[in-house]
Amino acid sequence: MEKNGALDLFERAGWKEYFKSSRSVLLVIDPQNDVLDEKGFLNFWQVWKHARENGSIENIKKIVAACRKSGVPVIWGKQYRLEKGRDLFPGTWDGDSLTLIRTLIPNGFLQNTWETDIYEGLADCVDEKDILIGKHGSSMFEGTALEKYLRNIGARTILITGFLTDFCIEATVRSACDKGYLAVTVSDGCATQNEELHQDSLQRMRRMIGPVIDTAGVLDLLDKSSAPPLPSVQRSFSVEEIGKKMAEGFSLNDIVDWRLYLHKEATALLVIDPQNSVLHEKGSFASTGTWKKAKETGAVGKIESLVKACRASGIPVFWTRHSRLPGGKDIFPGTFDGRLMEEVHRDAPGVLLGDGWDTGFFDDIEPLIRGEDMIIEKASWSAFESTPLQRYLNHLGITGIIVCGFLSDFCVEATVRNASDRGYFSIIVSDACSTATEKDHALALARFDRLIGPVLDTKSIVEFLK
Repeated sequence: MEKNGALDLFERAGWKEYFKSSRSVLLVIDPQNDVLDEKGFLNFWQVWKHARENGSIENIKKIVAACRKSGVPVIWGKQYRLEKGRDLFPGTWDGDSLTLIRTLIPNGFLQNTWETDIYEGLADCVDEKDILIGKHGSSMFEGTALEKYLRNIGARTILITGFLTDFCIEATVRSACDKGYLAVTVSDGCATQNEELHQDSLQRMRRMIGPVIDTAGVLDLLDKSSAPPLPSVQRSFSVEEIGKKMAEGFSLNDIVDWRLYLHKEATALLVIDPQNSVLHEKGSFASTGTWKKAKETGAVGKIESLVKACRASGIPVFWTRHSRLPGGKDIFPGTFDGRLMEEVHRDAPGVLLGDGWDTGFFDDIEPLIRGEDMIIEKASWSAFESTPLQRYLNHLGITGIIVCGFLSDFCVEATVRNASDRGYFSIIVSDACSTATEKDHALALARFDRLIGPVLDTKSIVEFLK
């Protein structure tokens, strides 16, 4: 696998062809005075000197101009902390370590100061249409809305430039890789304290994390790109009328034509927790009546119709299962979670424990699951929390999800709320999910329909997918 001392993994995988056919964004990370101006408070790192030596500032300008010409959105990142140290909490490592730093650099990383402003040599490159993201950590993904913007744009690949190569650049590239994006580092479009540290970081990334290319190569790729244009939907409503309609009690369904936003080639079906615990009369939640309500509404049969329609349209199917680790290994004594589960198990011994019949898929569901489907194991209400679901959706380029399953007001609702916050267009299938009572089911659907996304029945979805 070695080639000239470096892995050629990305070259062999054909990353350039993938890049040219995928929608991309450009990230310019932390191009601010504190590191790029020789009078900045971090001038002793001499990043400003290395940036001038390797031409990274001028190269970023060239790349920004080429991206604008190619229709590639530009996102700028700025590293700062809140004014007056409001986020420096004494007694925490984060708060105390930054407090110690400020004994040497009193105004280090403070918001709305010259230090954290974009460097004068790059400030003229910022356009009013660009996105500016403030961040408080190394990676641009952590604690920011970056991934939501990427999903709205439909980006699959990311060009990464900025400062410092071995800190915020590398952290962002690593995060992007873990989240399922192709992250391309521009070797002469970033800098750090010196050339040796710079090259060491580039070598780490090109080995197993993401490809590395120079500015000339980037300009050539952008010139040959055949990526689809940015998403653009002709609104089916008058913006001026929205407030009036919603004030009158109208829902999103009354305003938005969902057919404009659900694209078959970028849609997945998500079936939430169709397991024995809620669907079998002997399941651990039997006393709540969830199995009975699901049977009365025919929700399982509706799920079967959805699954068949999605398969016929080439839409991937995801199944989730709510469980804890076998033997309750993740129910730690002394934690509130442990105390809570102890009380739950007084009423329903063994509920949600993994590798048991209770958390297995319901008998009528098992035949619907195929080998190519994805099964997501989760220990929380939402299918997004602490699971690889979002990574898989990113890999598939999914922007919209059709959601059904159980229970409407718990795991289904939690999942669609999270999906909306992450930038997915989400639809709940009203008659393919249920909960303990009809009232709770109706209230959950009304909450979703009012502000988060459309609520539709199985027939509407199946007709659309034909």
